[in-house]
This record gives sequence, C-alpha cells and structure tokens, in this order.
Amino acid sequence: MRRRMYDRSVTWVRGLVLSSVVIFAASCSATTDGVAEPPERGVTGSETDTTAPQRTVSDPLDITPYLSEPCDLVSPEMLEDLGTSPEQAEPILPEDDELAAQTGPLCRWSGEAEGSIALGIDSGNKERGLGGLKGLEVSRDQGRYKLWEEVSVAGYPAVYLGVRDARADGDCDLAVGIADDMTFGVTAHSFYDNPERACDVANELAADVIQTLKGER
Repeated sequence: MRRRMYDRSVTWVRGLVLSSVVIFAASCSATTDGVAEPPERGVTGSETDTTAPQRTVSDPLDITPYLSEPCDLVSPEMLEDLGTSPEQAEPILPEDDELAAQTGPLCRWSGEAEGSIALGIDSGNKERGLGGLKGLEVSRDQGRYKLWEEVSVAGYPAVYLGVRDARADGDCDLAVGIADDMTFGVTAHSFYDNPERACDVANELAADVIQTLKGER
C-alpha cells in the first residue's frame, strides 16, 4: 500500500540547503550570516586550494530561466511517477525566505507516495564565486563529507554526498554539475520501506531536470 508522502516543514527543506549549499561554501575563510564568502584575493594557506580537481562541463546548461520557477524544472510525468503532481509543489523563493535569499530557490512536493522529494538551485554559491562541483570538492577535501560517491547523470558529472552516509536509512542527496560554476541538488528522503529506492529516485529526478534544461520534452 502506498502511503502519504511526508509533507515536511520548511525546516526539512532547509536541511537540504544546509547540506547542499551552505556547507559546500563553508570551505572559504570568511562568513556572512552563516554563509561562507570567497577568500580575499591573494590569500592562501588552505591546502585544498591546489588539490581540488577542476570539473569541466563540456555542454553547459542554463538554469537561470528557472530561478523564479524552480518547480517547473520537473516534468508532470516524472511527478506522476513519484506519486505527486505540479499542484502539490511548494516553491521556496529568495524573495520569500531568508535562507533561500542566500543560497538559491528550492521546491518540494507532497503527495501520495513513499518518501519526500525536493530540488534546489545552487545559485548562491555562484554569486559568491563558489559555484560548480569544484566548490563541493574543496569541502570534501576538508573532510566535511562522510559520503562522496562520484557518478554521472545523463552525461553530466554528479556526486552522491552527505555529512554522513544515510542511504541505508532511505535518505539520498545528489548534486549535479550543469556548468563549471553551477550545480543543482536533489534529495529523496524517508524511503523507510525501500531504502535503496531513495538514490534511484534522486537520480531519476536529476535526469528529468536535465531533460527540461535541454528542451527534450
């Protein structure tokens, strides 16, 4: 029997942001209101400055048209497959939410299905000069992630990541690089009955977003 998708509070969605955006940026030397800022020019001293590998996206995608409509990144067909719909979408926009103003817009969905899904555009990192997978890799090299598993989604570099590996609990977070300075993150949480399904859902959701950005509908 399918059960109602957990309609998590904004606090749960903020957990997605904190794990996929703010912590990504936290490798830098200065912070403002809890969000890391780029180091001053000429400042060195981090051993990761030269060791973080550079990810290059050969076919970059432009996500900026969706900054005001993040929920439109996921197709109705995908949402139906996941037991929800566009009508169940809840956008969290920078003009309405303090944290989103610093990190980027998000969307979450409720519906009749197991688990919870959400999507975030990591535009805040780009604005601070910390965008792209290279920002995540610096944080990784500083030991901020217990889980770091590199994968590819629809031909784009991606990584399953987390401050702990919660996949056995049915939680999965995935970040996808769609430009050298831009990522988006998807999360599938609380797949208690089928823990292995969480990362499958995250991957499917990310691939659907890429289809949207490529105009393949």
